[in-house]
Formats: sequence, C-alpha cells, structure tokens
Amino acid sequence: MLQSLRQLHWSIYALALANGVVMTGFMMLLPLLPQYSQQLGFNEFDIGLLVAAFFVGRVLFQFPMGVLSDRIGRRGIMSASLLIFTVSTAAFALTTTVWLMMLLRMMQGVAASSLAVGSQSYINDRTPTGFRGLANGITSSAINIGVIVGPILAGVLSQGFSIQTPFWVGSAMGGMCFVLSLAIPAKSGPRESGAQAAAVGASLFRKVISSVFCLPSFSLSLIQFLSMMSIAIFLTSAPILTSELLQWSSSEIALAFAAGGAAAAISSPFLGQLSDRIGRISVIVLGMASLTLEALIVFIHPGTPLTVLAFALGGAGTPAYFNAFYSLIGDVTIPLERGGVTGFVGSFGEWGSIIGSSIIVPFAWRNIGVSAPMAINVAVALLTLVLALMMRAPLQQQVGRIARL
Repeated sequence: MLQSLRQLHWSIYALALANGVVMTGFMMLLPLLPQYSQQLGFNEFDIGLLVAAFFVGRVLFQFPMGVLSDRIGRRGIMSASLLIFTVSTAAFALTTTVWLMMLLRMMQGVAASSLAVGSQSYINDRTPTGFRGLANGITSSAINIGVIVGPILAGVLSQGFSIQTPFWVGSAMGGMCFVLSLAIPAKSGPRESGAQAAAVGASLFRKVISSVFCLPSFSLSLIQFLSMMSIAIFLTSAPILTSELLQWSSSEIALAFAAGGAAAAISSPFLGQLSDRIGRISVIVLGMASLTLEALIVFIHPGTPLTVLAFALGGAGTPAYFNAFYSLIGDVTIPLERGGVTGFVGSFGEWGSIIGSSIIVPFAWRNIGVSAPMAINVAVALLTLVLALMMRAPLQQQVGRIARL
C-alpha cells in the first residue's frame, strides 16, 4: 500500500483535499436542519428544497463542465469551482432568507459539480488502470473526512458562537484550496482556432453524446441515479428521524455522521485498492449492500449504539461504491470523452438526489410518517444492488474493448 501511495502524483492529494473541503461545506448544514426548523420556522418542504438546491446546481452543470474540461483542460474548471464555493459559502452566512439560501446552496452545487467532474476526470487521466481505484480511494477518504469535519464544525461552532460561524470557516478553507489549485499541473485539451476549433468541437460533442447513450454509459447513469436517490433520502430524513424518534440533539446527529465519515475515511483507500484487484462491480455491490443494511437498521432504530453502528456501516459502504464506480467510468471511456461521460453520468444521478430529497422525503414524511422515507430508501438501495449485478457482463465487455484500444 505505501509503495503504491508513493507512485501517485502530488496533485491527486491536492485534489483530495479540495474535494474534502467542499464536502465539509455541504455536510455542515445537515445537523443544523432542526435548528433552522425551530429558529427560523422552516417547514418540511423548505428543508427538503434547501437540501435539494445543492443537487440542482450539480445536475445543471456537471455535463457541460465535463465536456468543457475535455476541450480546455481540467485545471481551469477546478480552480473556478473552488472560487465559486468560497464566495457562495461566505454569502450563506449573511442571510436567513430561505429562497436566498436555496440560491446560494445551488451555487455551492455548481462549484461541487465542476470540481467533481474535473477532478475525477483528471485523476483517471493521470493514473493507469491498476492504480485508479487507489487514487479514487484517496479522494474518497478525504471526502469522508469532510463528512466528519462538517457536522462536527457545525455542531461545535454553532453552539459556541452562532449558526453562521461554520460557513465562515468553510469559506476560509475553500479559499486556501483555490490558491493551491493554481499550482496543479495543467492537462490542456486540444488547441485549435477559428473555424477549425468550431468544427472539431462540434465533432467531439457529437461523439460524446453518442458515447453517453450507449449501453454501458447509460447503465452507469441509471445505477448512479438510483444510488444518489438513496443517499439523498438518507441524508435528508436521517437527522429528522433520529431527532424525533431517538431524541438526538444536533451534536448527537453530528457524531453519528462523524462515525460514518470515520469508517469511510479509514476504509476508503483499502476499498479502492480492492476494486483494482477483484473488480469494480463486485465492490459496487458490496457498497450498496452496506448502504441497504444501514437504511434498514436506521428505519428500525433499535437504539443509539446500534443506530450509530449503522451510520458507520453505511460510511464504509459509500466509498466502496463511489471508488469502484468512478474508477469504472475511467475504465470504460477514452480520455477525449471521459469528462463528458463523467459529467453526464453525474448529472443524471443528481436527478435522483433532487427527487429523493425534495419530493420523496417530504411527501412520504407528511402523508405516511417520519419513518416512511427510510423504508423507501431500503427499497431503492436494494434495487440499485440488483441492477449493478444485472449489468456486470456488458460493463466488463466494454472494459475489455477499451483495454484493447
């Protein structure tokens, strides 16, 4: 493991840090949702839309930013995304108006989508197949450290200072990552001019559209759609469910998410390397099985110790899924299409996040009960697992075709 880690370029670690900071910014809001409900009078639809706004920004910009990164290079896209994150997170601390908060959360989503598609494509460009799982595992580990740091910062700083303080801290961290991103070596796209650039760009765009609608890429999009719906349902409903049924405070909710983040951060590099050795689909299935069991235990809510253990189990399942999934995208694509395909798959998946957090959770919560969204989450996660197993053969065939090119 240590020898493999030394072979990764330093930029992989810089991008891991940046992705971790952006995840910190996203996760800071979640343990504060009950406070927004109590102090500012936000209802269940306001809360659902506030979470969903982040995913709206992601769904609108991942595909175009992916295609753009194929044309002009990854670094500019990544640096711009970190600047947007820094500004929007600082602005979030300055308002308590729900609609302006939604707009700023959407801008954070734009930043996150641009950074995600740029960094995922950059990592797959720079690392060979045998190290992609490990490289994505390093990034995933940093992201899950953000899962730990975000709720802890939100819980501690909001209680010690104010509900706005966590967002000032998140903005400062984003600014530091923006400066660091400027030193990452550029991997520029082709440089034509005038009519030649337009013709080549149109040709590449048609090729990307063709590639994303082929069976392997579209099947990945559907798997991502369902998995992101499952995760969004969990992230939106778990804080409310545990607060109402287990009487957890914001700090206890934060600690549960931190347990999941700790499990993910510790296991992520090993799970990434495991996908390099035993295959991406096998690890994707392992991850979804863990997420299904997590949702089932939280739905049953047997008590605080076992429920926290479920958060930890799901925390390990999340990088198992994402490490293998994004490494698989690198395996089934060529560099000139990689950003576009990564962006399309990510954008398609975010529709699942939006539907899960803004439609399924509030309607099930209001019309059935506070536990209903988690029951739906169990079914969606299980369906994702079955679909991944069904698509094993065609995806492995595509990996073989790309390897022979």
